[in-house]
Amino acid sequence: MIRTVFLALSLFDGSSLAGWSPTGDIAWQVEGGAIVATGAGDGFLVSEREFGNFHLSLEFWVDGTTNSGVFIRCTDRRRIHPDTGYELNIWDHHPRQEARTGAIVFRAMPPLAEVRTVGRWNTLEAEARGPLLELRINGQLTARLDDAALRSGFIALQHWEAGTVKFRNIVITPLED
Repeated sequence: MIRTVFLALSLFDGSSLAGWSPTGDIAWQVEGGAIVATGAGDGFLVSEREFGNFHLSLEFWVDGTTNSGVFIRCTDRRRIHPDTGYELNIWDHHPRQEARTGAIVFRAMPPLAEVRTVGRWNTLEAEARGPLLELRINGQLTARLDDAALRSGFIALQHWEAGTVKFRNIVITPLED
């Protein structure tokens, strides 16, 4: 039996936004080895590449006012939304706590574990394999979806409304079907 081995790919080089495209009215920049969006405005930083089955790991930092997230398997670059991809939410103070950090918005709510992420670096790990999606924040399983219909697409980092969000060490490892 021949087994395919996939290597981990860094999606962020620590010094530029190469491989990403911004949308919306928020300015994305690189500061201190991290992708940063701060202030008022809405937008996404969208990966140029698309992925199907994968393990994604990254670190994020948010302040207490930030509404952020990581969208995976997005299918429409003009309309990045939980209807056209899977939003892995980052928003501890969401007004609807069932959609707080660790939820897959509209799909797997409330989170299986409550995590607190404001004001420090945190880890996010997502595994997408066929219809199965799993999300872990700081090593805790927070969401599991067994019937994911969208099977491939791009990744988008989100900044919504106000506050500061930072991302670093963004690594994806493609997986077999």
